[in-house]
Amino acid sequence: MAKSIRLDEYEPASLPSATDKSDSRGRMGKKQKPPLPAPAPPPEIYAASLGANGAVVKGLALTQAQAEAERQIGNDVVVCGVDLAANRRLAGEIERNANGNAKRCPPHVNAGPHALPHYQPDPRPPDGHTFYETPNRKAF
Repeated sequence: MAKSIRLDEYEPASLPSATDKSDSRGRMGKKQKPPLPAPAPPPEIYAASLGANGAVVKGLALTQAQAEAERQIGNDVVVCGVDLAANRRLAGEIERNANGNAKRCPPHVNAGPHALPHYQPDPRPPDGHTFYETPNRKAF
């Protein structure tokens, strides 16, 4: 005959703990997936000027429409943010909306060590560039 357990003799340590991943039948549950990282903030657009050693210097913040207007008259703009793909995508969109065809260019070695990748009209004119930041190259 089975021995009955009195509740006052039941030890609390034998109860399932809050960290136990098994259910009431002793089966293991599914692993918890780690929470997804928060989405990166959208890129920001700035008027830009060229500094020493190829540096791109941020100016006033611009909307996309303002940036496109600046590019149509040959002024430089820079797209800044933590997401390289988003920066590149927005820079290309600005240049194409402003000037039709655009050519993506890597940082020019002869511009200096702080040069940024960019889009420019293809063919030229107007002058100027739509620069964008990368994880390793930032505007000042």
